Amino acid sequence: MSFGIICGLCTALLNSIGYLLSAAFLKRCNSPVKLLIFAQTWMMIFSLPAVWFLLPENGIADPVRFFSYLVLWVIVFFTGQGAFFMALKYFEASRLSSLLGLKIIVLTVIYMLVKHAVPSGGQILAVLMSAAAAVMINWTGGGSLKNKGWFFVFATLICFSLADISETILVTCMMDSGLPTLHSAFAATLVSYSALGICSLPGLFFFKPDKNFKYSAPYALVWLLSQVALLCCFALVQPVFGNVILASRGIFSVALGALAAWLGLRGLDARISRTQWIRRAFAALLMVLAIALYSWSVNR
Repeated sequence: MSFGIICGLCTALLNSIGYLLSAAFLKRCNSPVKLLIFAQTWMMIFSLPAVWFLLPENGIADPVRFFSYLVLWVIVFFTGQGAFFMALKYFEASRLSSLLGLKIIVLTVIYMLVKHAVPSGGQILAVLMSAAAAVMINWTGGGSLKNKGWFFVFATLICFSLADISETILVTCMMDSGLPTLHSAFAATLVSYSALGICSLPGLFFFKPDKNFKYSAPYALVWLLSQVALLCCFALVQPVFGNVILASRGIFSVALGALAAWLGLRGLDARISRTQWIRRAFAALLMVLAIALYSWSVNR
């Protein structure tokens, strides 16, 4: 479980860096759709060459199940990523990253409905604490919240929750085919993003690669690395606990946003005062306690 937590924290850090890079791209080229198409094309370029070396030698044990969830993942992730980039037009990167901590509530509800199981009191409390910490960061000053962007936030939360579940099943299919856990996570990630990139290729006819194409590559690479770490995390600790850990990205995003503002990179995030840092430090402590409580609830 310890390595799963480390993978989750690496994901949170890489996600936060990726969100800042996507905000930088949108500042240069105010087109969420262009970022969506360009970034996913780069992810395919990075992923596809390695896919054949990672697939099971004897093939996938249940190809119908695997490709069904792969199609579902492509649809919900493409939709969720588009909604996220639209939301970036209304929220700073650090604020939006923090709000994604609410995904664990959506994910927990979906698990309860699908598995007909109720989490323990400690697990539910940990989820609520983690979500509260993520939201608390957003109400500590440093920029205004835009009501128009909430639709895209909720769309992102629902789509990314369904994507998390689909990704976990893809990893399970790889493991059922005889691959070790971490190998399965790598294989599922690269297959998924290769498929996503291939489906995005028709978009290049409408949004032809221009001088901005190369500026989407850093975001694409960082995001792809974060997803490898994410699937390793999900494979080892399951999605709900993984998302409790991922709520810490709000802290990473706030720190990176404040650093960007301090360095004079205007337009990426708001400046943070000392009082706001104290409030956000309390939110960080609440998040750490949530992770500890969930871990204790699972292992007792």
